[in-house]
Amino acid sequence: MNFFERYLGDTYELVDTLKNSERSFVAVVYDKRAKRLCTMKQRDLHLLPIYQTLKELKNPHVPQIYRLFERDEKLIVVEEHIDGQTLEELLIYRPNEISEPLAEKILLQLCECLAAIHAKNIIHRDLKPSNIMLTEKNVVKLIDFGIARIFKPGNSSDTELLGTRGYAPPEQFGLFDFGQTDSRSDIYALGITIKNLLGENYNGRLKKFLDKCTALEPSQRFQSVEEIRNAVIPKKKFWRTRKIFVNILIGFAIIFFPRTTDYQENYQPEEISKPVEEIPYENISTPIETPKPQEKIFETPTLPQISLPELNFPTPAPLPEINPPQTRQEEKSSGEVEMKLFLNGEPTAKEHMVYLKNWQNWAQNKYGEYLFPNDWQARLHVENNSGKDLINPRIEVNIGDDENIFDLPAIRDGAAFDFDIPLGNKLASPKKGSGHLQIILQSEGEPKIFLNKTFFLVE
Repeated sequence: MNFFERYLGDTYELVDTLKNSERSFVAVVYDKRAKRLCTMKQRDLHLLPIYQTLKELKNPHVPQIYRLFERDEKLIVVEEHIDGQTLEELLIYRPNEISEPLAEKILLQLCECLAAIHAKNIIHRDLKPSNIMLTEKNVVKLIDFGIARIFKPGNSSDTELLGTRGYAPPEQFGLFDFGQTDSRSDIYALGITIKNLLGENYNGRLKKFLDKCTALEPSQRFQSVEEIRNAVIPKKKFWRTRKIFVNILIGFAIIFFPRTTDYQENYQPEEISKPVEEIPYENISTPIETPKPQEKIFETPTLPQISLPELNFPTPAPLPEINPPQTRQEEKSSGEVEMKLFLNGEPTAKEHMVYLKNWQNWAQNKYGEYLFPNDWQARLHVENNSGKDLINPRIEVNIGDDENIFDLPAIRDGAAFDFDIPLGNKLASPKKGSGHLQIILQSEGEPKIFLNKTFFLVE
């Protein structure tokens, strides 16, 4: 029995070996119980507190830790399998696709990631392109915490001087007596990484920020990743504040002007409107008595000059809506997160039933049950308007007795995500005249959302 078999047990099945040496291994495995691909790693046992902290940390830019266990005095980590490529591979195979906007997105996502781990006093210490993955949706994932350490106030230096030359700062190798590594050490490696993405001849908007990140002395660098974010996106923050201020002014204007109109409407003197209503001036045949001085209301009454159209003020326009217009999320009747199912590119009805035709020539299994054609597929369209991000979403797809679970990248608020579901050779009718497809979407802190479809084979 080799060491892999001892670690895999009955739960995991080996899919691919990415690294295998005397000190460590990294492999892609399949979790038979959870029905998902995972990455299994061997780490030194002293890293257990760090990985326990990471397991509790729910951040879209840090791989989710599924399981930790000890074997042969080694720590075995089972974590989320990331489908994408490293920034190192991006530099090698697609260097022309790295633009300044893409580099800025990567920078800001890494700031978000580092802010989360630094808040837990974890210093990565090996931030470099080969340890940063980019998914197909351009979501950044920081991997490989193999030499990470917990920052301990009061220490004069690191116990172990480890790191990758060219990316690690001077203090990480004990140079210049700068003290132990802290969050500013990761900031140095972050600046070097983004500089390498943009090339040595880059002289754009981000250059001055990257130069400050990579200052030799830690005191001359940005002191936190929050400072980097605030420096890189000040204009966005200004326009957001200005928009809020303008909305407040509009709100005051909406409230003030309708009150002025109401005042004009309610100020009509009853003494003038009443006689004109009851006795029009043209029909007066008897002299009008001059009002007594004590009853006089106006100094110079002009009753003969008042006409009915002048006294009947037009009805003021209806009050404008003070509340902002409903967002798409409020208009939807299906809830905050909406799922739509497309069958072979065509949207299915909102009802749970899907009627299928021309199925008589489809293949059948040994029980005489009909199977979907080879090229059939369903596509799930998810729209997130919940007001918050869907973190670590998972989709469970049940087609008859066939059950599968898929991990998805984080779905940002206001974003949409498409997921293809192959139907080829799947059971179309477990029972005569019917079928079944169930889709369950679940994420951290969110309730499950079900999408049920029943297929009916009609003549």
